Amino acid sequence: MEDNVLFNQLDILRGDLPLEKMKNVAIPIYSLQFLKNNQKIPEEATVSNVLKHEDNLVGSLVHAFKIVEDEYPELKGVYDIFPSKELSQKVLFNFLLQVNNMKFTNNEWADLMEKLFNNLYENEGKKGGAHYSPESVNQLGIALLQPQSGTFYDGAAGVGATTVEAQKYARETNGNIQLFGQEVNYNNWAAAKFNLLFHGVENADLRLGDTLLKPAFVEGKNIAKFDRVMMDFPFSMNITDYEKLINDPFNRFIYGKPPRRSADMAFIMHGLSSLNQNGKAIFVVTNGTLFRKGVEGTIRQNMISADVIEAVIALPENIYAETAIQTNLLVLNKNKPIERQGKILFINAEEEFKQLNRRRKLLNHENINKVVNAYKKGTQIKGFSKFVKTNKIEDADLLCKRYLEDGEIEVNTFGKVKVSQDKIKNQPNNKSLSNLTESIYRGLNVSSKSVEEGVGEYKIIKLSDVKDGEINLEELTQVTLKRKSKVEMYLVQRGDVIISNRGTSIKIAVVPHVEENIILSHNFLGIRCNNQLDPYFLKEYLESPVGQYMLTSKQIGTNILTINPKDLEDIKIPVPEIEAQMEIVEGFHDMKSNIQERLQQLEEEKKQLQLQLYDYMGIRDSFEIIE
Repeated sequence: MEDNVLFNQLDILRGDLPLEKMKNVAIPIYSLQFLKNNQKIPEEATVSNVLKHEDNLVGSLVHAFKIVEDEYPELKGVYDIFPSKELSQKVLFNFLLQVNNMKFTNNEWADLMEKLFNNLYENEGKKGGAHYSPESVNQLGIALLQPQSGTFYDGAAGVGATTVEAQKYARETNGNIQLFGQEVNYNNWAAAKFNLLFHGVENADLRLGDTLLKPAFVEGKNIAKFDRVMMDFPFSMNITDYEKLINDPFNRFIYGKPPRRSADMAFIMHGLSSLNQNGKAIFVVTNGTLFRKGVEGTIRQNMISADVIEAVIALPENIYAETAIQTNLLVLNKNKPIERQGKILFINAEEEFKQLNRRRKLLNHENINKVVNAYKKGTQIKGFSKFVKTNKIEDADLLCKRYLEDGEIEVNTFGKVKVSQDKIKNQPNNKSLSNLTESIYRGLNVSSKSVEEGVGEYKIIKLSDVKDGEINLEELTQVTLKRKSKVEMYLVQRGDVIISNRGTSIKIAVVPHVEENIILSHNFLGIRCNNQLDPYFLKEYLESPVGQYMLTSKQIGTNILTINPKDLEDIKIPVPEIEAQMEIVEGFHDMKSNIQERLQQLEEEKKQLQLQLYDYMGIRDSFEIIE
């Protein structure tokens, strides 16, 4: 029933308002009818009374809103989102008529509100300005946190969906909880206040303001402390006043200074500072937040050393409407159980989803229960969940796939093989690729803005130019560079090893002797070996099952898998002396060449045998071999 009502009413507004402003009309007016249904406002503030002033509907509505704010001080300012100057009298009158007929129960009002936010969020995407937490992500996070009693805090409250879910959990478990939150966006803050109203949440203190630059909940010179924290902050948001942030009077950033261009770590450290000594927090984070190096890597390492990271849970891609970026739940605990100290639980729930539509996925109750049970019980399931000791976490990399892969990989020559990670690490003479190369470089981003194809003094290597480990130099495309600055960064040299850095099929080749100016495209990474590493030895190693496993383990991304140059630097290679490398590779190539010659001879013998068969069958003279 709510679906039809909602669709019909939003359809009335569609002509006058852009999609992102519809909720600013619908929700304030709905609140009048909701309060009337609960007999909580005087007749003068009801929709039915507003309809009596058809010559001044907007003025009558604004007056009704003021009456409600006077009756309920916690709603002070929320009605300012109503776009009083953007609606025609006719549209507003028709909408009010529809609302006046709504006789919903409180549960139906709550359901309507959730459908409204979901509907608008699905269709607004980023345009609406809201970073809306999907219902199933909130359900999973709250089920993990179990905020039954005490205090709960969300410093990136958005439209209040996470806070509402926390209240639902407390009610269902007969608990008693106090809710706190802060939201920087005025429209979102107002929508959140209404959301709490429709869900009957009366024990919430939700404030407007910038959580990072001006936190609302402080106790003297310290951040206020809470039992449970969950935050789904906007991903990779710029910090507006970096100098003010890092000169933080509340000492929130003890694990390291957050980067200027991404507030992810700032939110995480703020949330961690907001926990009491027995507190637990969950943050929704992207893959990058879990593996990026630099200052973020340092912050993660300090958190690992402090043993406050309890679990990392990889979620399916396409959970969010606004982005296909894969997300994770980062679980922090200031009071980890003894049996979990010095360990981190990794749970890979990437395949735990129900397909909502062609573009979107969600976690159903079965998916959520599987994750929650593995987390609560600490169950280790092959390929799904595993404890890893903190001293085994390499480079503070917290991506689940780094620790939950079972070592199986499909390779062209041998099919499916199982690689032993321990034996790889314990190989003699292991050296990092960073110590065996002069440089690892990216290719040029090829587009109509950077190159003009067809003529020019340069040629470019594309994916299609590499086949069976060889570069087809004769077929390279000629190009003219529109900007020649730093072109030397992309020029290949003899002996460079090139690796395709996108997609599941990894192409590898060695650049032969070239006399022309040849550029590597953005679909490749280039490796320039130093005098300790033979390029052909490197190529054969990377094409081996071990090398393929190493490369695929470095791939990140959702729709398109990619490899970053920095990740290649960490690959370990067991290298003998350079002379031995060259001898090994030369011997292999000689034997491989002999085998190929023998195979060609056998293939020719097979053809002759078939021709003899056709002679015996009497059909040989019926066809002629042209080539």
